[in-house]
Amino acid sequence: MTLPGQVLVTGGGSGIGAAIALQLAAHGSRVLIVGRDAAKLHTIAAQAPQHIAVLTADLTVEAGRRRIVEQAQAFGGSGIDALINNAGVSQHGFFEDLDADTIAEILTANLLAPVLLTRALLPHLRSRRKAHVVNLGSAFGFVGYPSQAVYSASKFGIRGFTEALRRELSGTTVEVHHIAPRATRTPMNAGAMDRLNAQLGNRVDAPERVAETVLDALTTGRSEAVIGWPERLFTRLNGVLPSLVDGALIKQLPVIRRFIHGEPRS
Repeated sequence: MTLPGQVLVTGGGSGIGAAIALQLAAHGSRVLIVGRDAAKLHTIAAQAPQHIAVLTADLTVEAGRRRIVEQAQAFGGSGIDALINNAGVSQHGFFEDLDADTIAEILTANLLAPVLLTRALLPHLRSRRKAHVVNLGSAFGFVGYPSQAVYSASKFGIRGFTEALRRELSGTTVEVHHIAPRATRTPMNAGAMDRLNAQLGNRVDAPERVAETVLDALTTGRSEAVIGWPERLFTRLNGVLPSLVDGALIKQLPVIRRFIHGEPRS
């Protein structure tokens, strides 16, 4: 199999989305990167100007999604062959400390917006000889992690959506993939999360590693990938023996609390 010729990548201005766009471009794909920060998008596009185009739009609002759909269907004269739902926001804090607006922002950006964009683009993708939908999830979409309750909810949701959609589209021209990174070195995870991962001894990947996994899924047809060890083990254990994972993660709570609040909570 070969890589798709024309690809839409949301959240393409930095981190994982930028790494995916640049690797696709390096292999000859034409890529439309979408995000809210025009300056960041153009910085990435300038690294491969013959292969990367820019669209500034807000995926979380209907008008923004309409613009994305219109541009995606016309991209390169014939439209995209692959949709990579990468854009999202992170949450680091205990659930009881989050306000309603923050909860809504996380669920909208990470779950509702990519689901609605996929629905809007699905007729176009179904019309292609071969097409792909790639949803970027998280190891926290398999393992609910303390201090990541709403983020985990959004990523559990995107994993369930991907699984169901893949089964619905079985036998069609559209392949559906779910990629679940572990901690990744991105602007979204900078600062406190970097320090917490270092304190806990968690391994942190470069965005390029995630991008390589996405390209591998596109070329091999692999439908699911959890990146990293022991994360793959934890995701499996949590499915069959969650009490074992409970114990391991509860032991990390004092460190998590210290990083969030500066002192243990009762």
